[in-house]
Amino acid sequence: MKIKRPLLIIEDSDEDFEVTCWALNKIGFTHPIVRATRAEEILLHLRSGTTPADWNDLLPCLVLLDLNLPRMNGLQFLKEFRAIESPPAIPIVVVSTSNNPSDVSTSYSLGAAGYICKPLSLDCYVENLRDLTHYWFDVATLPE
Repeated sequence: MKIKRPLLIIEDSDEDFEVTCWALNKIGFTHPIVRATRAEEILLHLRSGTTPADWNDLLPCLVLLDLNLPRMNGLQFLKEFRAIESPPAIPIVVVSTSNNPSDVSTSYSLGAAGYICKPLSLDCYVENLRDLTHYWFDVATLPE
């Protein structure tokens, strides 16, 4: 049986995290979900080659990254992540309320694998997450 690697959500807002988990549950997503509220904590672990206890020593298959984070924002995280000497091959998708073209282009130039604007409609958000998780967890071949 293939081990289900987790989905990491870097999101400081409890409400946004809960809505994302609700939407993932609604589409039947069964991989473990782990959360970080501060991007710099994740970078510390990745730089040291360790994983937080709740990851069960498994690197996530995918990271959903909010841009508006305290201390280190999502764009700073992307820049620092790519500066790690041997960054793990983890796709990072920005999920943000910002539809600012500068945020979108900067995210991609810093190595984001995708960018999703959080829609106002919950139904639309559910569909976006269905498509996203289907691609990254069912269609794409990711490194072990």
